[in-house]
Amino acid sequence: MANGAMTAEQVRSALMGENARLLKRRRVFRRLPSPPRCKLCAAPFAGIGGLVLRHIGFARSPGNPALCTKCLGKLRKQGMSGVEMPVTLLFSDVRGSTAMGERMRPAEFHSFLDHFYRLASEAIVRGDGLVDKVIGDEVVALFFGGISGPNHAGAAVGAAGDLAKQAARADATPTGPIPAGTAVHTGEAFVGGTGPGGTIEDFTALGDVVNTTARLAAAAGAGEVIVSVAAAEAAGADSPERRTVEIRGRVEPIEVIVLHPAATLP
Repeated sequence: MANGAMTAEQVRSALMGENARLLKRRRVFRRLPSPPRCKLCAAPFAGIGGLVLRHIGFARSPGNPALCTKCLGKLRKQGMSGVEMPVTLLFSDVRGSTAMGERMRPAEFHSFLDHFYRLASEAIVRGDGLVDKVIGDEVVALFFGGISGPNHAGAAVGAAGDLAKQAARADATPTGPIPAGTAVHTGEAFVGGTGPGGTIEDFTALGDVVNTTARLAAAAGAGEVIVSVAAAEAAGADSPERRTVEIRGRVEPIEVIVLHPAATLP
């Protein structure tokens, strides 16, 4: 194709994990210190790992600090517009953050959220997920074949449990645990490069599954992991606790299971 652009089938093959190069690179890079990391290849931007990798093309992109220069350059060069494919989403946010922000000094609240971002991002990367966005008091992650392997739903549920446990620890922040509520949902989404005016400036997922996961996360209490029945069945997860969650804009509610990973902490 002209300009080296990838076909839809080539994009799908890469994203579904049929080309294992990205998956292998992520597993190597995530062992290197230190976060923050490129959300696609997991190259570290800080620490000794970041210092070494930036000299071979994996520096933090000035145009999009969530991506390294090599990944963003490849997205632009290959014209990786994206495809519709199965994906699992993880959303986690801090319960009561507005009240916390009123009680804490601005610098203290910033430090509290920074601990949450780091803790959540590390759990997601450990679980073979991709940190898609950090917005306000919320972290969004993607799990799909090319990043997480064929059992991406299982990887997301595992990462959500890890995140919930880490957030509930007494030493999660200098002031104590983080009251995080987390949700996992799976479905079809558009996954690929996005940007204004036909340009490619980012890599993300779009679609109803994204919006639904965000609504489910809003219904999760502190320490809870809400998993849609669709994601639970795909992951082989179960729980005696079940709920029905009304989703604004949807005619039918979503059936979910509820996990309490922090209950196993000593």
